[in-house]
Amino acid sequence: MTAKRVRQGRRGSLLRTFLCAISLLLQSRLLLVACAGPSSALRPDVPRDPDAGRQARRSVPPARSGPASKGQERAFANNVHLALGIPTDDDISDDRLLDERSFVVSYNPIRRVPNWAAWRLDRSYLGHVQRTRAFRPDPALPADLYRVDASDYRHSGYDRGHLCPSADREDSSDDNATTFVFTNTQPQLHELNAGPWERLEQYERLRAERGELLYIVAGGVFSNPFSTIGHGVAVPAANFKIVVILRAEQKPADVDARTEVLAVLMPNEPGVGLHRWTEYLTSVDAIESASGYDFLNAIPEGVQRVIEAHIARP
Repeated sequence: MTAKRVRQGRRGSLLRTFLCAISLLLQSRLLLVACAGPSSALRPDVPRDPDAGRQARRSVPPARSGPASKGQERAFANNVHLALGIPTDDDISDDRLLDERSFVVSYNPIRRVPNWAAWRLDRSYLGHVQRTRAFRPDPALPADLYRVDASDYRHSGYDRGHLCPSADREDSSDDNATTFVFTNTQPQLHELNAGPWERLEQYERLRAERGELLYIVAGGVFSNPFSTIGHGVAVPAANFKIVVILRAEQKPADVDARTEVLAVLMPNEPGVGLHRWTEYLTSVDAIESASGYDFLNAIPEGVQRVIEAHIARP
């Protein structure tokens, strides 16, 4: 991708320092992988679930290697939450796609957290149903995979941080309850979860209440080795979010070089709560570099180059 714009002053210094740390962590990961080569111990065999297609939530096991399987592409090609593309990286063996109906998750059975979650947000998803608060293991996961539960977070010092937030799904009790599966959470410090991360969520809903249409992808960036809580639940070094904002009358095909795109990368570390979410604005290119994922890949390449290099100033 194209080079990133450099932010000025204190915000720029904060962002450059943080991105540099993430880059060094990822470089060390790549070096370890190159030296060690493929390891079957790190990629446990995950058999296909023959009943997956009949579940209300669909668990689509990935191919063992190579690009995204045709089965995955067909299963999610018309998914409303993935209208701007399925995020992909170079190794899909740890991407288990789950259709939770009101959002889509790529679950990592090795880290035991989602790689990312994607959802559409507009006024129709907002309402006044009571927040469920009933976190629970995800029944969509096959029985051979460990199912994270409340004990993994107990006394850990981390919140059960939503990727697709509960308040983005207050149109019905069922939709709200779905956001409380552990496949939609990552361990977040409380000052991140209740600080700039939540403030950005509120801003997104404000835009939706105005009648705008948002396509959102959120996830984590991990160090190597990554720290864990509970039974091997990975703690992200940072959390990212990409928000594409369209006018009410627009459709995904209308995304062009002038479309507003917000991208943030927030450190999951002490002190994060002292900052506004706008201080963590960056480019999609920077998030792709830090996470290893390619986002917005259903958008024409020429448009991608422009909107992914841009740093928003809302």
